[in-house]
Amino acid sequence: MEILEGEEIEKLETMFRMQQALDERIITERNIDKTLDEWVVAITIAMESEIDEIRREVNWKWWKQEKQIDLCRLQEEVIDLWHFLLSLSRMVGLTPEMIFEKYMSKNKVNHQRQDGGY
Repeated sequence: MEILEGEEIEKLETMFRMQQALDERIITERNIDKTLDEWVVAITIAMESEIDEIRREVNWKWWKQEKQIDLCRLQEEVIDLWHFLLSLSRMVGLTPEMIFEKYMSKNKVNHQRQDGGY
């Protein structure tokens, strides 16, 4: 698998900067003052809400008649989750480079686990 490390990092850095600007705007305009603990709880609750919205876009209720999945709406909900994930990543001190490195390392571990019958 070819990895375009620099290009992905640049795109992720752009997303981080854009999310930082949005976070700072919301915090300033709404005069929000939270501790790290409070931010982690608030953002993870928001992420849980977004996950529920994602789930509502698919046919997970086996007792109901299936509906056609609106892929565009489903993608929008996933992007909403990304907004909160970016905010949380920034709050806990992760940088785009760290995310890439930690992801690559953990991905290797996960493959090793699967190879070992995890």
